[in-house]
Amino acid sequence: MDLLVVYFLGLLLGTVVFALTFYFSKEMDNGKRNAIPLVIGILVILGGLLIGGFEGMPISLMGAGIFSLSLLLLIAGKRILVRKAIFVLAVLIPLGVFSYTTLSSFNDTEFVVAAKDGNFSPDINKYYDHLQENTDIKGFKIFNSYEDEKAIVLSLGGEKKGNNIELVGVEKRGKRIDVTVRTFENKSTENNPTILIFASKLKNDNELIVKDTDGTVYKSLE
Repeated sequence: MDLLVVYFLGLLLGTVVFALTFYFSKEMDNGKRNAIPLVIGILVILGGLLIGGFEGMPISLMGAGIFSLSLLLLIAGKRILVRKAIFVLAVLIPLGVFSYTTLSSFNDTEFVVAAKDGNFSPDINKYYDHLQENTDIKGFKIFNSYEDEKAIVLSLGGEKKGNNIELVGVEKRGKRIDVTVRTFENKSTENNPTILIFASKLKNDNELIVKDTDGTVYKSLE
């Protein structure tokens, strides 16, 4: 959903860029007016590709949104009703997506990454030490150690030694909650790289999916 929001943001920005062309020149013909967001979209896409990786992907998607609007306008040509319909959809669809994600965030479960300073309940501290001694353990385990929140402990296994883990995003789909993390090389000193996440209002009937941006889906451990 996050990447989709970025794409629609690009679509909305394309509309803004097109509108600004009227501010600078009302006499400009439609061909040149359409070409401006088209070129900007291509440049933004190339900029994202030059940055590369997960950092550049959102930038390229935003450029794709700008490019898409320009392409639709070029296809519409001088058909006024079609062009107006494109502009209305280019504004309403992103606003609808933004509204949906905003409302979802209000109802969503809060996930907070905890510092691994040892100030946890005894069962979590014990399990963390167990993970560092048993590097073959890979997956996530949920602890019901707190009154209003649960603790999720995710370990990558010894083969990922030297990596760090960061929380990228959380998406709620009914009873299912998708937690996305990203692993990266950062000379971590942990024998078994681990992340601890506190989740408020996570219910027992929620289906929790923990996955990596590289496509890895981690299994739930008993």
